[in-house]
Amino acid sequence: MRWDIKGWFGLQLLALILLATWWQGYWLGLDEGVFWWFNERLITVPGFAGLVAFVNQRWIDGAIALLMALFVFRYAWLASGRERARICCLLIIMAGSFSLQAAAGKALPVKRPSPTLAYEQAERVSRLVPDIKAKDASQDSFPSDHGIGFATFLLFAIYRFPRRYLYAVVPLVLILAMPRVMSGAHWFTDFFCGSIPLALITAAWLFHTPLAHWLTEALVRPAEKLLRHWRLQG
Repeated sequence: MRWDIKGWFGLQLLALILLATWWQGYWLGLDEGVFWWFNERLITVPGFAGLVAFVNQRWIDGAIALLMALFVFRYAWLASGRERARICCLLIIMAGSFSLQAAAGKALPVKRPSPTLAYEQAERVSRLVPDIKAKDASQDSFPSDHGIGFATFLLFAIYRFPRRYLYAVVPLVLILAMPRVMSGAHWFTDFFCGSIPLALITAAWLFHTPLAHWLTEALVRPAEKLLRHWRLQG
């Protein structure tokens, strides 16, 4: 694997453009429009508040994380030999990438409350549906950790999964990333201009340089030993 300078530079430039235009306030109108569109429907559309509250529970987040992990494990199960070990290494690299991006997000000199805290008149699902413990607010919403997880999974899927998988993965990730926006816990740009740029920078360094290859080769032998020990090496 050699350096792909064009891809490496292009992804980082796109990430910089998203962050810079957000910082300059160009996305504020879209942010407000998306928030109020969903917020108004919490009281005007029957059952919508209940649906939004349900999908914003913590256990739903855990179930989705498990679903994504099972997706990778299924892909690994269909492989054999060294390729299965490589996929397991990929899962480890993916988890490490998420942790680094989350730490980088926390280090950004930005403290932005969620729209439900920015607007006192905003409806909140925790009040509309008090029986369900749902997340609908955050004191520091930018970037979205929730979004970082989905963006990380999506970039690994794009670069490492067969193309046929993407027809299911891409729409699924986009749908699953929306609940926090629907509840007002996050602005739309917390994901689009916060989480996605971090994923783009990660993709630039992992997949347009030899870094991912080096990391995989360093981990693949220990992974093979563990798989053989657990009798999972096909």
